[in-house]
Amino acid sequence: MTNFADDDLLLNTGVSFPIAFRQAHVRGTEVKLELPAGRAVAGSLSYANMVGTGSLPVTGGLLLGEDATTDLTSTERFPISQDQRHTVRGRLNYQLSPRAWVAVAGSYGSGLPVEVVGDLDEALAQYGRRVVDRVDLEAGRVRPSASFDAAASYLVINKPGGPRLRVQADVLNLTNRLNVINFAGLFSALRLGRHAVSRFVCRRSFSADLRVTTSAKIG
Repeated sequence: MTNFADDDLLLNTGVSFPIAFRQAHVRGTEVKLELPAGRAVAGSLSYANMVGTGSLPVTGGLLLGEDATTDLTSTERFPISQDQRHTVRGRLNYQLSPRAWVAVAGSYGSGLPVEVVGDLDEALAQYGRRVVDRVDLEAGRVRPSASFDAAASYLVINKPGGPRLRVQADVLNLTNRLNVINFAGLFSALRLGRHAVSRFVCRRSFSADLRVTTSAKIG
């Protein structure tokens, strides 16, 4: 890809501007196995291996600060945000009865690249020990992330041609694990896993849904 699009944070604030690099190369392999629905047991398992590199200079965007001149003339290559070598996702559903089912799901990521600006003391002061420990500064990558979820559903009312009432409960992040997905770098901000309740503390998340559907004749 030429003129590879990305986002750049303005002076390390929450304001971002589109930016473009000279080019990027992304290559990889993805494999997915599925057990089709309609049986007592159904599910899927996927694996992806991806390598992504970008090449300077910057060809578009708003650049401010001391590094602007260098970014406009450099020919350096760097790993981009798609450069995660191993990603695994899986889900397994079991139909307990015509009205009820349960499911478990899990995901694993080997870690995205990071480019830390500043020193360790600055990172600790800004993000705290718990978040910084989830980053391998020597390897230049976020440490692996993992998440396990569970769900259960029951069809309370199921009248032929009438209303259907289904109750579903979900538990996200069963292990209460903090997952840092991307750490602060030259062209990126800190992002935490989707199961994080506050900015730095990750806790289990519970939710329940009540779904009502009706059918009506048309004509």
